[in-house]
Amino acid sequence: MIIKQNNSTIERLKLFRRLFYDYGRLGIFALALACVVFLSYRLSRLIPVDVFEGIISPIMHGAIFVASVVGAILVYRHAYGISARLTFVKALIWFAILEAILVVLEKAFGISTLIYGVRTLDPMDMVVRDVFALLMLAYPMEVLYPRWLNWWRSLLLLLPAFVIWGVNAWTEVDMRILLIIYPVIIAGVLFSQIRVYRERCEDYYSSLENSAMKYIDIYLIILVLLGLSYFYVCFSNHPTRLFTQQWLVLAVIVFNTMQIVLREKPWQETKETEEEVEDAGPDEHLLELRAKLDAWMDEKKPYLNKDFCLVQLMEVLPMNRTYLSKFINTEYGCSFYQYVTNYRIEEAKRLMKENPDMKLQDVAEKCGFSSPTVFGRTFRRETGMTPKEWS
Repeated sequence: MIIKQNNSTIERLKLFRRLFYDYGRLGIFALALACVVFLSYRLSRLIPVDVFEGIISPIMHGAIFVASVVGAILVYRHAYGISARLTFVKALIWFAILEAILVVLEKAFGISTLIYGVRTLDPMDMVVRDVFALLMLAYPMEVLYPRWLNWWRSLLLLLPAFVIWGVNAWTEVDMRILLIIYPVIIAGVLFSQIRVYRERCEDYYSSLENSAMKYIDIYLIILVLLGLSYFYVCFSNHPTRLFTQQWLVLAVIVFNTMQIVLREKPWQETKETEEEVEDAGPDEHLLELRAKLDAWMDEKKPYLNKDFCLVQLMEVLPMNRTYLSKFINTEYGCSFYQYVTNYRIEEAKRLMKENPDMKLQDVAEKCGFSSPTVFGRTFRRETGMTPKEWS
């Protein structure tokens, strides 16, 4: 009983550490960004109205247009046939086109949704911004729901905003609040799928460093704060209220473009041509398969390769990726990621014990971790101690 209680306590501590490392820092980031956004809105009131209208706002719109065009080119060159990246390219192209149309309508025809005056935004202004918001949500939607987003579903997502606008225009009911919260609701739905996406990555890959997962968290946090700050833009009557929205939009475009371009091995994202093959499952007895896998892992030590992934188990087990993932989950009670992490941690302990003078950078490299930082963070999360404290 004491042993079982101790094991239960250890497991709870491990779970707590994982939750802290996964969500604690994101919470701190969200709080810090919220403070920056609030401060930006307060400081924007100090900008002279004529300076904002004549200089700052045109520069910001030009920067957003350029960032969209350059971002589309860069991401396309690093798309590798991945559907989520190609979706982001399309979104950026449409973003640039719509931004150009709005500026031309204002400058050439005097039709403006870029309001600088002292009145709150009307429903049609909000619909235009909803369209931009949904374009920004296209990338995380494709990552979390691979191959779900197509042209008719895209139109379906846009439909509620126009329906709400129509109801508002033809009745006396003020529907503006629904136009504000609509994109935020969609972002919230996407947030609810991040855990599912993480589990999918952990089932198939031994490292999460190159996945879109941690970037999607940050990306959605920025978008949610962008949506919430939209309340201020809609109902504030200060002429410089758009400044914070402009730099947030620019930050979203630049951030997502850079995180895509800098990840050169995007093997956790779904390719358009990728199809999952089903079969009847393994023919051999599960115990024999487990013994075969254990012997292969001990002899070949494939986990020492930092790019080791689930499909490489096909060398020893006659299953496709779906059944391999189920086999690991069922037989070992954990994801493939955790399964490989356990091997790497034990190998690190052995190396540090046998070679007390070995540098942590060398230990990390020899054990299959992508960097010393990842090694240290993972080791502490799994053991409750840093590598130096353990050794």
